[in-house]
Amino acid sequence: MQNLNILGVALTDYSLKESLFMLDGFIKGGGLKTILYLTTPMLIMAGEDAEEKAAIEAMDMTLCGDADILRVAGIKSASRQYEVDNLVFLKEFLRRLARNGRKVYLLAESEEEVNLLREDLEALQNGIIIGGSSTATDEEDEIINRINDIAPTAVISRMPSKRQEKWMMGAKLLVNAEVWLGISKDMILDRTKEPLSRKFMDKVYKKIFQSRMNRFNDGNERGE
Repeated sequence: MQNLNILGVALTDYSLKESLFMLDGFIKGGGLKTILYLTTPMLIMAGEDAEEKAAIEAMDMTLCGDADILRVAGIKSASRQYEVDNLVFLKEFLRRLARNGRKVYLLAESEEEVNLLREDLEALQNGIIIGGSSTATDEEDEIINRINDIAPTAVISRMPSKRQEKWMMGAKLLVNAEVWLGISKDMILDRTKEPLSRKFMDKVYKKIFQSRMNRFNDGNERGE
């Protein structure tokens, strides 16, 4: 476990063993726990948006969805980079859900996005039990009622940053599930589907991220 300060956002980087231990506690304990994957665009936004910063810091656990976050934070562990690049936590989470016959509920922006999320998750793990799904265009109360009727172990969502965090925090006291995992829309779960334009934008964001982080660190050194 390592405490980080990325553009003023207080984070904790957990090893795979630590994050899976926490996951076990979340599933066995009472009440909904929130887990959010972070990407460089999200952290760039949070560095300038107090509401987004607060939402990220309020999550029960955050995970690096981009190994560039580790690099900028000065974490040089090859094993951590492998875990992030290869989605090891997500794969193990899905494996445990499938092995134990636990239900999952999917939430995304549209039917097309729900189907893409389903395909991406099933490509990572066979045998996932999808108990139901909704689009974020539906009424929030209606979606919460559907989730509670199914009582899944996990809700897995993929929506734009800020909107997703708002959904997760707003539903925390209302949803009958153990874990809500938010996957950033910036994350690519299947690299074979990654368009060239996305690869170009990744390079742009990396440059912006490094520049902002350098400026932030310089400001801290000067006591600003």
